[in-house]
Amino acid sequence: MIEKTSGNKKLFALSEEECKKLLKAAKEAIVNTFPKSNDGFAVALMTKKGNIYTGVSYGSDTETLTMHSEATALAHAAIHGEKEIAAITGPNCHICKQLIYESSLRSGIDTVIIIEEDGQIKQIPISKLMPYPWPEKIGNSSR
Repeated sequence: MIEKTSGNKKLFALSEEECKKLLKAAKEAIVNTFPKSNDGFAVALMTKKGNIYTGVSYGSDTETLTMHSEATALAHAAIHGEKEIAAITGPNCHICKQLIYESSLRSGIDTVIIIEEDGQIKQIPISKLMPYPWPEKIGNSSR
């Protein structure tokens, strides 16, 4: 993993081997979705320290309580005291892009989304996927 600077944010470029490791971890985690179904999702993320955490979708019969795999992966990392996310596998829904973007604002790291398309691995900074972000800065809400 190579650290770069993009404006006032850090950006990490992963090696092809690191990307493949993340994609493999996500594929392996899919069997742990709950409840077991073909509709489940899984992701893997890599922290600034190089540690990998996975997350899976956790369904609810009400659907509104369903947790997306990105949220469970971010929580998994946070449980271990890691909140600086260098990369996460995708593609991600727009709700999850928002969550990843907010995490990125808090950490100052432009989290990279790792996707595999037609056998090619792509690394896309979350800032490129959020051209009109909200909020622009963390700390503007009254919560």
